[in-house]
Amino acid sequence: MRKGTRGDVARQVAIVLGAIFQVMAPALAGPAIGRVSAENPTLVVPADYAFAMWTPIFLLALVYAVFQALPANRQNSLLRRVGWFSALAYFSNGLWEILFPARQFVLSQVVFGGILAGAITAFLLAQRGADPERWADRWLVAPAFGLLAGWVTAAFFVGFVTVLVASGVLTGGVGEAALGALLLVVGGAVACAIIVAGSGGPPQGYLTYGVAVVWALAGVVVNQFQNSLITSSTAIVCAILVAAVLFVVLRRSGASRGSRQPSKTKVA
Repeated sequence: MRKGTRGDVARQVAIVLGAIFQVMAPALAGPAIGRVSAENPTLVVPADYAFAMWTPIFLLALVYAVFQALPANRQNSLLRRVGWFSALAYFSNGLWEILFPARQFVLSQVVFGGILAGAITAFLLAQRGADPERWADRWLVAPAFGLLAGWVTAAFFVGFVTVLVASGVLTGGVGEAALGALLLVVGGAVACAIIVAGSGGPPQGYLTYGVAVVWALAGVVVNQFQNSLITSSTAIVCAILVAAVLFVVLRRSGASRGSRQPSKTKVA
């Protein structure tokens, strides 16, 4: 087996193992993640229903893992480009799912940085390298990383507040609300920048990214509406801004595709 082929096989195996690991890790973690999160409530945590986003994320990850592991896709240039970054995101996610319930809050947030870095890098590389003629690039690879990257973009900043609450740095009140609102703004700005950066690729990618972010922000509004006007109103504004950027990018993308279509000459 040639060196390049061995490297491709190692990448394929790592992605499959990582995708399985992140799905199975909660079973090894002991206390449920939701239970530990409930012990450390914050003014920016979304409603419980919002976390159902992990279901399509995990399903797409497993389908993507199987798809990229096919021998015919071993030397696919796009899958090579995003492969190790997706493995980083998956393994980091599985590790976080063990550390957070173990109440290793600071270390878990550091590991979450690995999820964020791997997911966003894979998303942007997928957007820039996707072949518009390949169905799998548009309808599998792009959405798989769009949903994951969008959700973890929002979750990273929300999780930062959770770490501060769990560590006793924040104890509620205006200070926690103000910092939470600031982090929501930063997260919203990062999300808008990533949508723009990925706008040259398949709409399925940046749309799913934006939908995941808006879904998380909507969950914050629903859960915090009666607890904090500061964080809930900030989440509303951020969701509107992300949706507006999505609309503008989608409209420009549609206009660009229309301008590239050859015009038909009218024959008398």
